[in-house]
Amino acid sequence: MTQSRTHEATRRLLFLGFVIGAFALGTSENVVAGILPDIARGLHVSEGSAGLLVTAYAGTVTVAGPIVTLFLDRMGPKKLVTGAIALYLAGSVLAALGGSFPMVVAGRVVTGLVHTTIMVVFMTAAMRVAEPGKEASAAANITLGLSVATVLGVPVGVFLSQHLAWQASFWLVAVLAAISLLVVLAAFPADDRSEAGSAGGSAGDGAPRAGLRGLGRPELVIGICVTALTGMAALTVVTYVAPFLTQGSGVGSGLIVWIMLAYGVGCVIGNTLGGRLADGRVLQAMVGTVTATLAVLAVLLLVSGSAVPTVVLTVLVGLAYFATFPALNTWVASNSQGISPNLALALNSSAFNIGIALAGWTGSAWLDSDRPIENLPLIALPPAALAAALAWVLVRRRRTGPGRAGPDQDPAGEAHAGSPTTA
Repeated sequence: MTQSRTHEATRRLLFLGFVIGAFALGTSENVVAGILPDIARGLHVSEGSAGLLVTAYAGTVTVAGPIVTLFLDRMGPKKLVTGAIALYLAGSVLAALGGSFPMVVAGRVVTGLVHTTIMVVFMTAAMRVAEPGKEASAAANITLGLSVATVLGVPVGVFLSQHLAWQASFWLVAVLAAISLLVVLAAFPADDRSEAGSAGGSAGDGAPRAGLRGLGRPELVIGICVTALTGMAALTVVTYVAPFLTQGSGVGSGLIVWIMLAYGVGCVIGNTLGGRLADGRVLQAMVGTVTATLAVLAVLLLVSGSAVPTVVLTVLVGLAYFATFPALNTWVASNSQGISPNLALALNSSAFNIGIALAGWTGSAWLDSDRPIENLPLIALPPAALAAALAWVLVRRRRTGPGRAGPDQDPAGEAHAGSPTTA
């Protein structure tokens, strides 16, 4: 009994370290947009140039994330995750100390290199140490750190930048990363000999390209496509929410900050609800939440132009969209046989960022045209509908095809022998 309680306490401590780390990553990823004028003034560059800090981070995460994860996945999981967090801490300190624009860019690139690796190891480890049937909730705990960062981390970072200095935002991230590192060092199970060189399961045979086997599996490909399409759909509206609400629905500009706070709360609720829905019912939860996102966007189009219904539906977009995260991540990890689940989730993360980029591009094209801004959700509906259709394709494959991953299958995949099984 005492040993069981000790294991449970260690597991909770480990989860706390994961959530703090995810909170640090979410804050770092998003806070720069809120302090661009401060950075520009401090580094004596234009705001347009300062915006390259966002591009440097996002571009590095999207392109380098799967590559770095693939080549480092042969390390033992504890060595991998602690080394990645330490490098993220170093990059954050470099950005905070940056006395020149190139130095801050370098810090952002360093942190971007390991962002995906940290997140996917957090998720696969959390799912492996979770109670049976609670794997999706465990994954939701990690993405909870990201969603809470939107609600609290970014405003706190902006506040520190405005009242101290822009560097204070990066110091905040560095402190959070340091706390996460210390907790993970203390609570993460030690690597054993079988984990050395085989953390990636099938990728551990000495050749990184071995970890690419299985990438063509339809369940995996479709799941990753659903991630990209759902992100593109929801973020087409969210990226341009300020002009959509003020110009399209007559909402006062002073209310935007409160609406975004409500949106962030909706994201947190959706993430938590999605985890509970997906426990033991991953595919059903995926179909339900993706379809719900489509439905909310369709209703938003119908009510756009009316202030109160538009605000309510905008918050519901965040709730429905974030509810898709646990199911999508768990589905991708559970269908990673033949490759490392770390690599599968890294590709899923890149798909999410590709969806963001496409959302920005299509939304910008709509705003630059002569089309009514209140009809912006119209261009979100095709990717949302395609995502829902693909999710239903997976249901049909489950019913009619062989070789399907069951909802109760180990979501980290049997191939991932290097993930901790106890805490």
